[in-house]
Amino acid sequence: MMITLRFIASLSILIGCLWAARLLTAALALSLPAPLLGMLLLFGLLQSGILKSKYLLPSCGPILKYMALFFIPAGVGLISYLEVFSQNAWLLVSVLILVPVLGLLLTGKLASLGRYHD
Repeated sequence: MMITLRFIASLSILIGCLWAARLLTAALALSLPAPLLGMLLLFGLLQSGILKSKYLLPSCGPILKYMALFFIPAGVGLISYLEVFSQNAWLLVSVLILVPVLGLLLTGKLASLGRYHD
């Protein structure tokens, strides 16, 4: 019984942070996503010491334990479109490898050119 109450209390804290973030984004018309603001709010509470991490363990433990199940539909979706990926393999390689490498090289070159100028 006590374990169930601790789980409900810790889940209530997590949902409360999300709820507060949704209220803030709606009230202040922020363009920041509410889940991101909720995580920042939770991070602030944990860093300030107002909230202890041991209070969140009863609900965060099972959530993290079964998190892989949330990625199964995405994996099945990738497998069902495997033929499309194989037909456009060159495009995927260029987008995933060449574009970031070229971006890093260009950024490095531009940064080194402006480094010695006042």
